[in-house]
Order: sequence, then structure tokens, then C-alpha cells
Amino acid sequence: MRSLQLLEHTCAQVTSSSTSAMSAASFITTDVESNTVYVAVQTEDTTRVYVVVNLECVELARTPLAGGVVSFTYLSDLQAVCLSTRDGDILLLHKERFDNGNDPVEVVGSVDTGIEAMAWSPDQDLVVLITGQKNVLEMTQDFDTITEIPLHVAEQGQGVQHSVGWGKKETQFHGSAGKQAALAKVDTSKFTTSPDDDTRARIAWRGDGSYFVCSDIDPSQNARVVRMYNREGVLQNTSEPVDHLEHVLDWRPSGNLITSSQRLPHRHDIVFFERNGLRHGEFSLREKGEHRVIEVAWNADSSVLAIWLESDNQKRVQLWTMNNYHYYLKQQITLPNGHHITGFAWDVESPLLAHMVGSDGRYHAYQFNWAILTSTSIHHDNAGYVAVIDGDAALMTPFQHQNVPPPMCSFKVQAPQPIQQITFVPDAASCRLVTVTEYQANLFTLPANGHGAPQATGTVILPSVQDDIPSFPRHVTALSDNELFYIVYDELAQSDIMCLAKVNDDHSARLSATKPINGSVGQVYYNASSNGLLVETNNGVVYDVRLENDELTHLVLLTLPTFCPWIAMARVGADHACRERVVIALSARSKLYANDRLLSAEATSFFLRHDWLVFSTTSHTARFLPLDVEFDDFKLSDDVPDANDESHRRVERGARIVLATQGKSNLVLQMPRGNLETISPRAFVLASIRENVKALDYRAAFVTCRRNRIDLNILFDENPQQFFDNVALFVKQVNEVDYLNLFLSNLRNEDVTKTMYKHRSTAEQQVAVAEEADAAEALANKVNKICHAVRQELMELDQDKYMQSILSTYVRSTPPDLEAALSLLAHIRETNLAKAEEALKYTIFLCKADSLYNIALGMYNFPLVLMVAQQAQMDPREYLPFLQELQNLDTYYQRFKIDDHLERHGKALKNLSQAGDERFNEVIDYMNKHALYQTSLEIYANKPNEKKVILDAYGAYLDSKTAYEEAGIVYTMASSLDKALQSYRMASAWREAFALAKRLALSNQDTQALAYQLLDQLKDKRRFQEAATIAQDYIKDIEEAIDCFLKGSLWHEATRLAYTHDREDLVETHIKPALIDGYTHLDEDMDEITTQFNKQTARLKELREKKPEPTQVLPNDDTLDNIDMFSDTTSMYSQFTRYTQATSRVSTASSSRSSRKSSKQKRRDERKRARGKKGTVFEEEYLVSSLKRLYERASIMQNDMGNLLRALVPFDYVDEARMIQSKFESLLTHLKDAMATIFVPLKLAQMQYASQEEAEEASKVPLEIEKPVIASVQWKLQIL
Repeated sequence: MRSLQLLEHTCAQVTSSSTSAMSAASFITTDVESNTVYVAVQTEDTTRVYVVVNLECVELARTPLAGGVVSFTYLSDLQAVCLSTRDGDILLLHKERFDNGNDPVEVVGSVDTGIEAMAWSPDQDLVVLITGQKNVLEMTQDFDTITEIPLHVAEQGQGVQHSVGWGKKETQFHGSAGKQAALAKVDTSKFTTSPDDDTRARIAWRGDGSYFVCSDIDPSQNARVVRMYNREGVLQNTSEPVDHLEHVLDWRPSGNLITSSQRLPHRHDIVFFERNGLRHGEFSLREKGEHRVIEVAWNADSSVLAIWLESDNQKRVQLWTMNNYHYYLKQQITLPNGHHITGFAWDVESPLLAHMVGSDGRYHAYQFNWAILTSTSIHHDNAGYVAVIDGDAALMTPFQHQNVPPPMCSFKVQAPQPIQQITFVPDAASCRLVTVTEYQANLFTLPANGHGAPQATGTVILPSVQDDIPSFPRHVTALSDNELFYIVYDELAQSDIMCLAKVNDDHSARLSATKPINGSVGQVYYNASSNGLLVETNNGVVYDVRLENDELTHLVLLTLPTFCPWIAMARVGADHACRERVVIALSARSKLYANDRLLSAEATSFFLRHDWLVFSTTSHTARFLPLDVEFDDFKLSDDVPDANDESHRRVERGARIVLATQGKSNLVLQMPRGNLETISPRAFVLASIRENVKALDYRAAFVTCRRNRIDLNILFDENPQQFFDNVALFVKQVNEVDYLNLFLSNLRNEDVTKTMYKHRSTAEQQVAVAEEADAAEALANKVNKICHAVRQELMELDQDKYMQSILSTYVRSTPPDLEAALSLLAHIRETNLAKAEEALKYTIFLCKADSLYNIALGMYNFPLVLMVAQQAQMDPREYLPFLQELQNLDTYYQRFKIDDHLERHGKALKNLSQAGDERFNEVIDYMNKHALYQTSLEIYANKPNEKKVILDAYGAYLDSKTAYEEAGIVYTMASSLDKALQSYRMASAWREAFALAKRLALSNQDTQALAYQLLDQLKDKRRFQEAATIAQDYIKDIEEAIDCFLKGSLWHEATRLAYTHDREDLVETHIKPALIDGYTHLDEDMDEITTQFNKQTARLKELREKKPEPTQVLPNDDTLDNIDMFSDTTSMYSQFTRYTQATSRVSTASSSRSSRKSSKQKRRDERKRARGKKGTVFEEEYLVSSLKRLYERASIMQNDMGNLLRALVPFDYVDEARMIQSKFESLLTHLKDAMATIFVPLKLAQMQYASQEEAEEASKVPLEIEKPVIASVQWKLQIL
């Protein structure tokens, strides 16, 4: 779908005299490093060599003709031009010598027998000549002979194909020619040369320099033969015989085709050979009259074949390309004023740069570029026409209406001459076309939908700026119905002129305005929607061109970082009324710019839609940028794209964008092989849906969602309040029952505009943030609200028609309101049984039949139950006996049985309680069975006797669950105080127990026994202060109370109690010894903490300073030979993986096993991790965690230390207190100092450990363990 567009044309006068003779020839070679062009012009008696630098021409040398020029090549290593003549002379021309004032000509040598052909290898290390004796001579760059062999030999070469009978012509299918064609024999002895053959030899190299090919007339066959040689000059293959094979020859640089021509009586073909000499296709030239092919040449990247031919007494160049096995004539280059092209050459570095010399003595440079010829209109009515130039025809396809794969098309626009340029007249539908050939512009009107034939509406001759201008107009652009803008090259000023021509009603044209521009114009872009005309020069300066007072004015809009062959203009901004104009530009280096900001460094093509910029990338993706954002936000996101990212889509490798249709959500891509693919990107589809929802066109939005598999929730989520306000309109537009059912079945409590389809312009984002709080609350009940609103509307419209949809609203509610649905069915059943059964079938389709059966049964509606069972095709043996049994029971007991069957135990208990007082024992049994105590209490709240029985049963249940305290409360409520006392005693609730003992008026002996029991329980639970209270208040044992205080380290309480009760003897016998024991215990704890801390910090330091052992080669171990046979638990696996980094079957199996570990294995791994065994990957984590626990233990110890110090000093244990305070202070200081080095991110190398399995588990270890905090406690005594 691409065409060749002429970007730049420059020329310079090389010779002062005209070489208009048809026999004159010119040769061109280039020095890409210095951007120098060398031109050799061959006249009747001399050959003149010119140097063209920046369009300034200087004659480098002049040599006698000596038979004519054979080869003219610039050698970069020698910094010289090599010129060879047919008489055998080889010359080197040095520009550096010429610049220094010396003779630039160096005579290398001469071949006595003359030179028929000469060609340098692509790397210029070798040169191959065909001498006058028809020998192939191969030499080095220094012209040292490598080999010389005869050209015409009988051998076919080393790579000749030997037929074994397969694929013979006799076995081939010949189609309509029939079997006789298989038997026909071709007499190759009658093959001869073409009358247009110049009888001269040709040489061509393959692009990689591995092979070269020679073409010459073989005297023994009187026909031209093509022979292929390798780099060493050894014959590899000889071409199959071809009648009337001509002299032209070139090897495609990519290496797959050798190109020549064949003149047949009825046509002229360009033929191709493979390296093995076999034919590989052809295509026919389209010349009607007398013509001959002069030369053929492939460009540097093998994409364009140039055919230099003479036709109608004028030498011209045709540029052909191939796609989908069809050859397109993309351009025909002719020179103005009837001048001939006497020399042609492709640039060796820039693939689409062509160098030519004309018979008028001018050098021409043509810079082409690939372009998609389509309209720039962004109106929805744009037909999406794409024009493909193919000779004198423009292949037209309107992608808005149809997709026709190339080389086919919807129709052709036939021009009188080969088309060079195409432009669309700017209008909404883009159905008017202008084809341009030289100065002639032909106007056509296209059918709007692609059906019908184009209509020619006139021909316009573009007015010339000046006489004898050396170039034709380029960048012809239609600005309106009667305005054509184009560029003309001014040779004298070496710059371009902008021209504006006005077209009159009689299709005559006049030049209304001209304006020179500084530099050479490289691209012109006209936006048909915004009427903006941009002109870009070859140095990246973009001008805004306007017509003011019949004069063209141009102002610099911006300067791009580099020249960009593809430009466009977009309007970017959140506010449609004042959007910013932005230039989108793509360079030849795949850099995409928005103004001068780089959007992407890997873009390959782009297209502007009315709401999106879409571009393809070298990573085989299509990226989408919305235009309804502020320019600061107009860039690619740094976030990694997910599956729901609408701005990112994978495409086929090498796909390029043809266009994006404006009225449909289609993006047309062309693959490298030429075929087209139309996709509907999610970005385009969602944009179309949003537009339709905003315009209240719910049907169009629904159909788009359904066609493109978009979640239907977007119809609501895009604007919830609008949906509720227009439910009636929604139902009216989407009035098909199936469509409504599809919509309802896809509903869920999720806002897809925030999860799946995130796209918000700047204005929408601000609104979304403001409404986020309210939306979260409404989202939880979204489905129910939609179902309710739709159900109400449907029931008002036509309940019978929309019965399925109404039922869907019940089923899709959250939770499903199946009971309401069945109630509706029961109501319909009373009036129309058939409709009820039909509706029931649909309901069964939506949900499980068993659920409907159970709900119908729970409604106690036996006719409905039977109808559900029958429509669900349930086995009667499963439900009829049960239903018959139920019918024999009284009402409430029947309902109890149903609810019990449905496991609705609470409801069953209520029905059972209403079945009569005689069933109270059954109520108690059912209550105990299902633990329905609270329900029973609610039912019998006003019946004291029954309530007491229930409370006693509830208390027993709580006792069985060891909830003794709650059991005591329940027993108290039931006035079962004895049971309550036992429960409180078991719960160690001593306050409640002694209160009940008082209410029960227990004897002192029983109270004492209860006190001793509670005392022992509290001491076991280390609740020493409460135990001391019982000993003091209820047992009256002061000594026991003091002992409890001392065991709880409550030194001051013990001292207070001893002095309060005048028991100073207990100070000496109990308190002081306990203080010494407490002192000793804390001292031992500090020693233990210090020892463990020093040991573990030393090990941790050793681990972190230890470097992983390098991989070492172990001696051969026979035990590893059968490594595949080892079990999961063998220790050899760890031994093996400890010393190798290679991938083995064991490691593969281990990784697969570890991915499906059992729960037992996981528990075992957790235990291993908790143990932190030495040498494992978990050791560091274990050590750091253990040290953290030591810090926490020391922090808690501060309170105990403070209490102990304040008890020791009053009893004159000052030295002991001072010593232990100093020791504890040193410990805390040591711990705080080491904290910074211990609690750092875990950084042990996993490779130094034994087991790969342990290394995998280590990846789950947290990177850093949180630092402990030592509480700030005033534990020290200042007096010590």
C-alpha cells in the first residue's frame, strides 16, 4: 500500500556544452563519507570527470576516449576513483592531488587485450574483469592477479543440478494446455540473442561479496549465457537456456535474485534467476511502442528495481517494487524539455537516493521516500481511500467500507500517463482525487462507498514559474476545489520556490502566488480538517504557510531535532474549544516527536485519527495516545502495560500502519509480505463506545460491545446517573429480549472504567476523584439497583414479552432473589400454566434446578414444587415419597420438616415451637442438636418455665465448650446458683464465686475450701496479686499472702503487708531471702543474655564476612552417575548441586516438585526455617530474629530491675544494688551500640549453601527484619 514520493530534487550544471546525442553516456559514483559525487561524461573524443560537492561542479580530469568507459567506481580505501576503459587502461583519479594542484591521474596499468567488463566487490577488496580474450580475471585491490580462467567453457559448474527424474516437465501439471504440453520438446539450439543486445559482457556481485555473476554471448551457442562464480573465481552454476536474453545484469543485494531482461515477440520481460541458474519468475514491461532496456539496477536495500530504458525517443528511468508477488511501477523519472537521462546510479548508502545525469549536462539528485497516499480528513464521513500508484493507474480502496487485499483493489483510476504524484481534495468524504504527471494534473471524482466507477472531471496544466526550469513540480497538494500548492526547484538560487495555482472553471490555471523558501523542502502536509499547511525543510525547520492578501507567507513554527520525512498536525488538549496545535513527526531513525518532544525512539509508522495518535514500533506493538489530554500528559506512560491496557497492543512482526478509519473502530495494518490485516483496537472501540454512551445511543454502544467482546458493564459505568435517568430509553433502544438478557447476565458489582478500561482525560479525572467516595458506596449495590430499575421499566412496558428479562433481574440480584422469581411464576401459573412452564424453563437455565426446587419447597407451595421438579426432569422417586409424607402432617410440623430438610434450622425451630406444647421436649432435643439456644430464648422469652429449662441446657453446653465464665452467667440467669458457682470456680472468676458463696450462705469451712481451691488456681496461672488478696481476705493467712507477693516480685506490697500486720519477723524470714533470690535470678538472666548475644553476634559477623566459595571441579564421583535415580530425600542431591552451576535433570525435577509441595512438606520447611540450622540459608534470619528477642527481653527486664533496686537499697543492700545496676547498664549500652550492625538487610549469597530447595525458600525471606525498640524506662537510682 506504499508509494514512492519524491521528497527532494536538486540539480547542478556539470558540462557547459550539451551532450544531446543519443549515444552519449555518463557514469556516476559517490563518496558517502565526504558527500561527494563524481561524474564521468563520455563525449566523442574524450572522457571528462567532474566532482560535485554541495552542487558546486569542478572538472577533475580529462582523458582521451580510448574506446569508452567500462567501469567508474570510487574506492574508499584508496580515496580515489577507479576508471577503466574498453582499450584496457585502468586509471586512478585522486581528488586530494587535484586540491593540492598536482596531476590527479595515476595510470595503474593496462590489459593488452582490452577490458569488456569490470566490477569491484562490495567490500572493494577484489575486482573482476572480463578481458578482450573472454577470460575472467580476478585481482586484489592492489591489482595483483589471483586467478584467470576462460569465460566460455562447456562445464556447468560445481553446483550443477543433477536430475533424478523428480519434478521433470513431463510430470508437471500444465493446466489448460493439456497433456500435450508435457510432451512438447523445446529446441534450445534455436535460442539466439535479442536484437537490442549491445553484445557486451556484464559483471555483477552479490551484496555480501560471496559470489559474482558474468553475462556474455557464448559463441558456441550464439546466445547469451549467465554464469555464477564464487569469490575464489570457481564456476558454480550456469543459467538454463533462455531465448532472446539481453545484456542487462544486476544481482539483488539481498542475494536471492539475479536480474536480466528477455525480449519476446509479444512482450518485453524482466526475468530473474536463482544462484543455481534456474529461472525464478518475471514481469512484463508496460511500454507499448518501440523501446529498449539500457540497464537495470537494484537499490541498496533491495526494495526498488530501477530500469533505465529508451522509449519514444527519450531515455527515462522506471522504479519498480514488488509486494504480494506483484510488481508495481511506482515512479517514472523523465527530465524536462525532452532531455535524456544519460547516466543513472543509486546511492550506495541512502537506499532511496538516485543520481542522474541528463543530456543537457546537468547532474540531478532525487530523494524518494515511502508514503501512504490517503486523505488527512478526520471527519467521520471520510471514506478512508488509500491510493497505490501502479504505472498509469491508481489502485483505490475505501477502507471505511471494504478491505481488498493487494494487489487487488476496489477500482482503478486510469490516468493518461504514468502517475508521479497523488493528492486528495480536502473535504469531509475525501472522494475527489488529483493525479499528477510532470505538469499535468488530472481531476477525478470517486464513488462514495467504493461501488461504481470514478469520473474524470478535468485536466489542469500547472503553470511554470520560469522558462527552461530543470525540474517538474513536486509535493503537489490540493488546498481546496480551485487551489493547488506545489514546490519547484530554483537551480540558480539552489533552493525551492513555493507556488500557489488558482484553477478556473474551465480548468485553466494561473499562478496566483509564489514565495522562495530558504533551503530545500523535504515534506509538505495539509490538514484537511483544520486547514493548516506545513512545510518542512531538509534541516528540520517546520514553517506555517498561509495565504494573506494573495501572498504566501511562512513563519517558523518549530525546529525538529532532525529532518522527519513523515509529518502531521494534531489538536491536543482536554478542552475541545482551545486545543493546542501539535506537530507529529517521524524520522528515518524511528524517532517519533510531538513538536520537539521525543515520544518514542522505536516508532516505524503512525497515523492520526480524530481522537487518537496510533503508531507501530520495532518491538512489534501498536501504541495509542489520546488527543483529549493536556500536552504535558501527551506521552507514553512509564507503567508496564497489563492485559487491560488500551494504549498497548501486540501486532505481527514488521507490521506497518496503513490507516485508521475515522468512522469505524478499525486499524489497517500491512504485513512485510504485503497482506493486509484489519483489527479493532481496544482504544478505538472504547472511544467509540464512550462517544455513543455520551450521545445516548445505547444500541450502537451495545452492538459495538457485543461485536468486540467488551464487558457490557461499561454501558452503565461510563455514566451511572445518566443510565438511571434514561432506563426507558435504554430499554427502547435495546428492545430485544436476548440482548437485554445478555446485558443483565454480565452485570457485576465492579466499575470497569477503573479496573479493565482505564481511560480518563484530564477533566474526567478531576470529576472521578471528586466522586470516588460516593461511587464506592454505590458500587456495592450496583447490580441490585440496575436490576430493580430495569425490572420496573419492563413490567410497565410488557410483562409477557419481557418475562425472561424480568426473571433475569431477579436471578442476577445479589444475592439472587429466587423466591421473588418463583412467586412471580406462581402468580402466572394461576392464569396461564403454559407461560409459567416456559418461563420456568428459562429460570432453570439461569440457575441450578436443585436451588429452585429447594426454594419452592421452602415457600410451602406444593404445586409450584411439583412444577419445578417436572420441568427440571427430576426423578419422581426422589421427591414424591417425601412430598406425600409431608402432606399427612399438620401445618407447622409440616413446615418444620421442610425447613429441617432444607437445613434452615432456625426457621425449623420456630415452626416446631408453634406445633404445640406437647412437642417442647422435641424442641429441646432439636435445640441441643443444632445449638439454637439464642433462638430458643427469643421464642420462649415470655415463658419462664420453658426459659429456665433452656438456660440450664445452654449453661451445660457452655460448660462443655470450657466457656466457664459465660456458663456461670447463664446459670445465674436460670437461678441455678450451685451450677453457676462451679462454673465460676472453673473459670477462676473468684470475685463472682465469693459473691455467689455469700448468696448461697456457705459455711466458713466451705468458703475456706473454695478459697484454697481458687488460691491454687491463681498461683498456677501466676496471678499472684489476686492470690494474695484471697489469702489475706478469705483465708486470713498473712504469711501466705506475703509469699504470693514475693513470688510476683511485688516487693513493696509484701513489705507493706508485713509491717501493717506487725509481722516484722517475716521481713527477715521471707522478704530479705526473696530479695537475694530475685537479685541472683536477674544476675543469672543478664549473664545468659550476654553469653547468647556475644555468641550469636560473632556467628553473624562470620556469616556476613564469609565470601561464597568459587565453583571448583571435583574428582570423578561414581555415585553421581545415576543421579536421575536419586529420591527427593537423598543427600546426594544437595552434594551435587553444591558444586555445580549447570542445569541438570535433577534441578529441573526439583523445581517442578517444589512448585507442588504438599502441606506436610511446607510444614517441614517452616520447622527447618524456625530451627535455623547452622550452614543453611535460613541461619542469618534465625540469628537476627533471635537477637531481636534478646533485645525485647532486656527491654522488659528494665521494670523488674527498677523494682528490685528500690527494694534492695532500703534493706541496706546498697553494694549489691550498685553492682547489678552497673552491670545492667553496661548490658543495655552494649546492646544499643550493636543494633546498627545487626539489623541490616539480609544479604547472604544463596549460592554458597547446599540445597537449591533451600535457596528457593530463602527467596521468601524478608529483606530486612524490623529493628527492636528498647523502651525508655526510669529504672536507675540516682543515689547509687
